[in-house]
Amino acid sequence: MQAESRKPFPCPIFTDGIKISLHSGGVSVAATGVDLKNSLCMTGEGLAEVSGITGDINDPATYEKVSETLHQVSAVDAVACDLHPDLHSTRLAFQLSERLDVPLIRVQHHHAHIATVMAEHGMNGPAVGLAMDGYGYGTDGSAWGGECLYIDGGECSREGYLKPVAMPGGDAASRQPWRMAVAWLNGNDSLARLFDGLPVATIRRLCESENTPLTSSAGRLFDAASAIVLGSRDVAFEGEAAVALEKAAMGVTEIHPLSYNLEQSSGVLQLDCTEAMNQLMEAVLNNESKPELAAGFHRMLAAGMAEMATRVATLRGVKNIVLAGGCFLNALLKEQVTAHLEDAGLRVFCSQKLPYGDGAIALGQAWVAVQKLKAGDV
Repeated sequence: MQAESRKPFPCPIFTDGIKISLHSGGVSVAATGVDLKNSLCMTGEGLAEVSGITGDINDPATYEKVSETLHQVSAVDAVACDLHPDLHSTRLAFQLSERLDVPLIRVQHHHAHIATVMAEHGMNGPAVGLAMDGYGYGTDGSAWGGECLYIDGGECSREGYLKPVAMPGGDAASRQPWRMAVAWLNGNDSLARLFDGLPVATIRRLCESENTPLTSSAGRLFDAASAIVLGSRDVAFEGEAAVALEKAAMGVTEIHPLSYNLEQSSGVLQLDCTEAMNQLMEAVLNNESKPELAAGFHRMLAAGMAEMATRVATLRGVKNIVLAGGCFLNALLKEQVTAHLEDAGLRVFCSQKLPYGDGAIALGQAWVAVQKLKAGDV
């Protein structure tokens, strides 16, 4: 049953928020975002209102603030949240849907990233999206982050992705980029030379363990490249190694060429960067220019992801490509991917008002939920 028309939250958490015109009619959805860089979203009266970033819900004070805000919601048609079952934001969404006796719509992380940009630009037709970030819970339960998705209304299909590799030690791999380099280079006998003094043999065994999770994350691929080229071993925050690699590549005109393989299996494309990573390592061991190698990595990844999106767009008969996720804070990556896509005659859409990362992902969750409600898919 559709709730009565209502105004967005009259709440301090939305004071510094952003309003987006949404073709939602009278459909009202509350979306709870994700835990890190959390924001909330409420739709109603043809608008979506996104709060400012509340913070990290794992912090008790932030959790209390978000919980109190959600308690002010008295009636909605549905509640939307991330697909990950163990997030605080997911649990809060479940509690809200139970209290109001309305459907809970769980939206895959990268679907929501792309939908956020689609909502910002008022896009209603189908689109192909490249979502590149550090982590998002996939529909198969694995760690996604280098995705090519086809979006049509509230429906989403995974059309391509970065080759999944081991993430040795789980979250520890995001704090120690060299672990991801071992995962990509596992099998290369020169690893011990590259990471002298580190427990390479132990991490290699972890990579081969059936209990080690796999990831298709572009963020973790950047970590691996930074570890190989710049020697990044430990980082204080996620993205630090990637930022260093981008900085090294900026302004470089002589670029070391690297190879990639884009293959199709069972109708899904997979971008394999193994050859490029081995080429990087051999070049570093030969003392080749690190800025040129950093620039070569960017060019390789941009070309590979753009080719993937172009092939999917051609197959699907669409012209609109959406770029989303925290990796596109990297200006060099964004510019090169955009150039490839525009050269192929495609229209590229990026976020203009909202964060590339998780800070506005609640809008995408709400947009997907609105599409599903309007189509009667809930």
